[in-house]
Amino acid sequence: MEQKQLTVIPYLAFSGNCEEALRVYMEAFGGEIFYLSRWSQENTSAPELMGKVMHVEFRLGRTPMAAGDAPEGAASTAVKLMIHMDSKEEAERAVEALAKGGALLSPLKPHPKPDDGGCGSLIQDRFGFTWIITCPNPEAG
Repeated sequence: MEQKQLTVIPYLAFSGNCEEALRVYMEAFGGEIFYLSRWSQENTSAPELMGKVMHVEFRLGRTPMAAGDAPEGAASTAVKLMIHMDSKEEAERAVEALAKGGALLSPLKPHPKPDDGGCGSLIQDRFGFTWIITCPNPEAG
C-alpha cells in the first residue's frame, strides 16, 4: 500500500456550547478558525440546534481540530478521529477497512447544506474508536 501523508483530526462534539468553547480555547492557546457552518432549517429539524455550530475546523498551534454542536444525546466528551481523504474511492476503502469487525454508523454520503461540497461517513472500529472519514463529493461539481 502506498504511503500517504494523512492528518488525523480530533473531532469534539458539544451540547450547544461549541462557540463558547472555541472562544475559551482561542483565549487559552491562540489559534485560528478557518471554516464554520451553522445548523439551520435547511439541515436540521432539531430546534435546539438552530443557529448553533454545525461544523467548525480550526487550529490550535499546529494541531488541526474540528468540532460541532450535536443533537440532544449525541454530544460526548469522547473524541472522534477525522481524516479527509482525496477521493471517494480512497474514502470507501478506509470506511470498509474500519468497519470490519466494527460498526458502520453512517454510510458515506453527501454532507447536508451548507457543507454539501463533500461526503462523510461515521464508523466505530472494532476497538471502540469512532472515525469520521470525509472526501470531496464528486457530484458537487
